[in-house]
Order: sequence, then structure tokens, then C-alpha cells
Amino acid sequence: MLIAAIPVVVSRLVDQPDGQTHTIDIPPGTAQRLAAGEDVEVIPDELDFKLRDVLIIVNRDSVKHTIGPFEVGPGEQSEHSFGEAAAFNSYCSLHPTGSIRISIGDG
Repeated sequence: MLIAAIPVVVSRLVDQPDGQTHTIDIPPGTAQRLAAGEDVEVIPDELDFKLRDVLIIVNRDSVKHTIGPFEVGPGEQSEHSFGEAAAFNSYCSLHPTGSIRISIGDG
């Protein structure tokens, strides 16, 4: 029985389409502009992804930024892929309200 199930499992993993790549680029001076009360529109306050999507966050600012569970130091880049469906509200240093909603759908 186990031997018969292996091709099915492998085909499900191999035959999955690639997800899309989404890039968030945090420009220099973003933290200063936010601290000055400016409305900085780097990203919307709701992010929607699908399974297998990839999120790349490029922080060109001089301070660390947090987008949900992802922290990116100054001058750093991080990459995250989504393997399971989820939806949550979390902290975001790029929004005056300090919050963001992230959804990862399965299709």
C-alpha cells in the first residue's frame, strides 16, 4: 500500500505550479517620514498571498522594519515562501496604525 501511495504524493509535489513573487521595497528615509507623521504608502494594510507564493522584502532604510512575523534589518533583504494557508493580524512598522492583515489562501 505504501509503495502505491509514493507516486501520488510525489506527483502532487512535483506538479504544483510555481507561486508568484511579490517584492516589498522599503525606501531610504521611510522611518524618518513615518516619525514626522507623513503618510508613507510602501504597502497596503492588507496583503493577500497564495500557497507557494514568495515574498521578498528589501529594506533600504537605515532602521529595522517589521511586517507581520518578518523582521528585516537596515540594508538587508529577506525571502519567505508560503506553504500553508493562514490569516492573521499583526504588527507592521510601515503603517501609522501599527497593524497589517496577512492572508495566505490555498487557491
